[in-house]
Amino acid sequence: MTAMRLIFDPILAAQQYLEAEREIHPRFADQRNLLGLLYLERGNPGAALAEFEQALEVNPDYLQARLNRMVALRRAEGTLDPATWNREALIEKLSEPERSLWTAWYLAQAGDLHGVKLALEGLGTEPRWRGLAGFALAVHAQTLGKAEFIKAGLEQAANAHALYRRILDERGIGARQNLTGRIDLGTLQEEAGEKQAWYPSTAALDEYLGSLSAQAGAGELAERLYQNAFLRQGDESLYLVRSARVCLARGQEDDAVRELCRAIELDPTSVDARIALGFEYQSQGYQDEAAVQFEVAARLKPSYPDVQYNLGLLYEAQDRAEDAIRCYRNALELNPGYFPVRTSLARLLFLAGRHQEALTEIDAIIATGLRSADLLVQRAECLLALEQAQEAVAVLEKAAAVNPAYPRTYYVMGQAYRQTGLKRKAQEAWRQYLDTTRRWQDDKPLPDTGGRKVG
Repeated sequence: MTAMRLIFDPILAAQQYLEAEREIHPRFADQRNLLGLLYLERGNPGAALAEFEQALEVNPDYLQARLNRMVALRRAEGTLDPATWNREALIEKLSEPERSLWTAWYLAQAGDLHGVKLALEGLGTEPRWRGLAGFALAVHAQTLGKAEFIKAGLEQAANAHALYRRILDERGIGARQNLTGRIDLGTLQEEAGEKQAWYPSTAALDEYLGSLSAQAGAGELAERLYQNAFLRQGDESLYLVRSARVCLARGQEDDAVRELCRAIELDPTSVDARIALGFEYQSQGYQDEAAVQFEVAARLKPSYPDVQYNLGLLYEAQDRAEDAIRCYRNALELNPGYFPVRTSLARLLFLAGRHQEALTEIDAIIATGLRSADLLVQRAECLLALEQAQEAVAVLEKAAAVNPAYPRTYYVMGQAYRQTGLKRKAQEAWRQYLDTTRRWQDDKPLPDTGGRKVG
């Protein structure tokens, strides 16, 4: 009997995860945007449009969601209204290479391939983006059925950049001229009967699917998806950062460090590479080297909240609590809705004994509508530290209603009752803590003992 080989489906995994996250965190704009991209790839522009509009409701300045919304409108309605595009004035807000890529996409919707070629010619004068310009021309030419432009674009891409040439040769793209939709990746479906024009944001989805694949141990699939992202983005330094993730998933830490160092060599301003290298140095115990990479990243992108957050995490790991708190606050000044930063800040403030400040941060999270037993228990612990036991009991009762099986609720509830002098209720709460803890332990799978007796 032949053993079945399980194949990881990144599209299915991504959809399940993002849809579940949407229910838990409905106001996470980035996840809404990713889910919209996923729906576009699944041929459901109506659902995609709804996600992009929800992302924009949370963050009206979310430029990528605005651009993706245009793609969804084009797919849903079959045409793109020039007045709508001009009213949004999105191109003016973009820098290269996105400005030229989106201009080319817009012109391709009207079938203006000569306009596409002109839009990409300017991008092609920059050596760094010449391969990307050629590849984008080839994809739009394939969609519009112009063979001579396909050949010219592929030749430009291959001649301009060794990595383009290697990937295209490996896939036989030049021979088959098969550039519609997603390149040579059978797990992704095209909308039946219609060739869909390529658009620049597909690289973001490729990267996300590649990361899911790497985490699942599907290294070859991750590499292919990261290659797709490179073909659509043209940034070799960023490709090497993604390649390092595959190395790490395979346990090849030295190879990952080499890829990241090479990424920084190609682009010393790469914040992504420096953050990734900082984390890898930290995991290997090189704290000083890690701090250098994060601090350089923070100087390169002082307005980038992710850098401040990651630097704060590093300082926290080094027991530099005040530096970590400063970085978390900097990140929240840049992005007040950055949920993971606020939770990290609240936890660190509590540990530092700054309970009123921690309570303020927790209340800001709760105000977003998040329902979490763990978060409510944290709020109750702050109240207890501030000697507000009665208020803590009320909060803990809400936590028990949200998740009756969460053991820590009852442990802290016992402390709250004890502070109020209700010893019997405290004992009952601690009994519930033991019962829920025991049930949680009983639900855990037993270890494989290989047939040996234990105990």
